Amino acid sequence: MQIEEQNTSVQEISRKIQRGLLPSDAPRVPGFDLAAGTSLTDDGPGRTVWDFFQLRDGKTGLVNLNVQGDGLPPAHYLAVARSLLRELARDHDDLLGFLARVNSGLATAVPEGVDQYVEAGVLLPSDGGVEWAGAGRCPGAVIRRNGVFEEFSTHGPPLGMMEGFLYGTEMMELGAGDAVVVLSDISPGVFRGAADLVASLQGKPAGEVVSTLHRALAKAEPDTSVEATVLFLRKQ
Repeated sequence: MQIEEQNTSVQEISRKIQRGLLPSDAPRVPGFDLAAGTSLTDDGPGRTVWDFFQLRDGKTGLVNLNVQGDGLPPAHYLAVARSLLRELARDHDDLLGFLARVNSGLATAVPEGVDQYVEAGVLLPSDGGVEWAGAGRCPGAVIRRNGVFEEFSTHGPPLGMMEGFLYGTEMMELGAGDAVVVLSDISPGVFRGAADLVASLQGKPAGEVVSTLHRALAKAEPDTSVEATVLFLRKQ
């Protein structure tokens, strides 16, 4: 009973931190329709959020964060990762050196013997399309206007796992009506279903797409306390 009460207290702390981290609104990115959201539950672990950051050249990036492993309240690492992302972005014009510094900073924040790390899916929209970087397993894909599905690659381990790791990125060209979706930790089958759903919502407002995805994810796992983060953008 004592252990259960302690676990509950840790989750309550994590949920409180999680709620305080979530942005109130999505940023505006010229040339894109954009929406994002994290579904919250009364008994969830508080381990996922979305956020945005600005690079030195003024470009706005989006990130989906999800903590894996047990130990400290998961949202503790969400807060550290978010702070590093927002602060270090100001010193960089691209994702490569930026993510390397975020990773090293987070690695030093993980106490010895604690195996908790942050999976991150990072999007950097630009005139030609979107640049993607995946740390750990954070499912993302381009859904073309014609329904073709192109899944993103993973570029390295979760943030904080391997200090000094240099993450790669990939650039995806986008045409008008092409969409990008990034979700927090889900099974490959559910992710493919989510991508098919996005394709069927062609032309719907971005906020409606995110809300529909959240409802579908909750139905896909009705017996669990589903926390899910969704990033969605569509080229105008």
